[in-house]
Amino acid sequence: MYQDYNEYEKFYQTELGKNVQYFISSQLKKYIYLYDGDTIGCFGFSHNYLNHVKVNKIKIFNCFSKKVGAKKSLENNQSINILLEEEKLPIEDLFLNHVLSIHYLENSSNLKKTLREFWRVLAPEGKAYIILPNKKSSWSHSSKSPFSSGFGFSKQQIYKILEDNFFETQFVERLIYFPPWNYKFILKNKFFFEKIGSYFWRFFNGVYLCVIKKRIYASTAKRSLSFSDKVRIIKKVD
Repeated sequence: MYQDYNEYEKFYQTELGKNVQYFISSQLKKYIYLYDGDTIGCFGFSHNYLNHVKVNKIKIFNCFSKKVGAKKSLENNQSINILLEEEKLPIEDLFLNHVLSIHYLENSSNLKKTLREFWRVLAPEGKAYIILPNKKSSWSHSSKSPFSSGFGFSKQQIYKILEDNFFETQFVERLIYFPPWNYKFILKNKFFFEKIGSYFWRFFNGVYLCVIKKRIYASTAKRSLSFSDKVRIIKKVD
């Protein structure tokens, strides 16, 4: 089971971890567009996934749960490390343009409150990119997998959870079909496994990539029409 920062770091130093990061990062860069002056919050163990994304002149906030921990050497001119409580983020309202969450939500003790905090700190029309484990996959059950430490999800559950917490789901993409085994044969033929897996065992992908947008509700209250208003409308129709 993966419980702290060092365990995640060790996994991503293995060949299996490098391949997982490659596939997820390759898809992320199709959706993440960062502009000068943007702010992005990286939650869980997601900071490494920005390596394939252009990050010039942006501010990165590496946000780690206290139970996972962090690493001081991550600090640089573009990033700030924050050790936080999941249910009460030390970030101002509407502050972040983007949120990237990997190995975070499935380990949350209160998923609803955590998502509401994401909604609070995101700017209007801000986007979140979330990786969640598929509960049907071996990645969600293998002790060697970093996606086995928390809850797994179905695609239907993901849509409902995000809808209930005021997010508009733009994409939910299935990723990672090769098994969580650090064998040379599998890793050498990972593209083959991805291709046949997406066809023959489509519903057993390892993770979901969710691209969501903060939804702003407008007031829908309507003034009830008086009797005189109704009479005027009838006359116009006539």
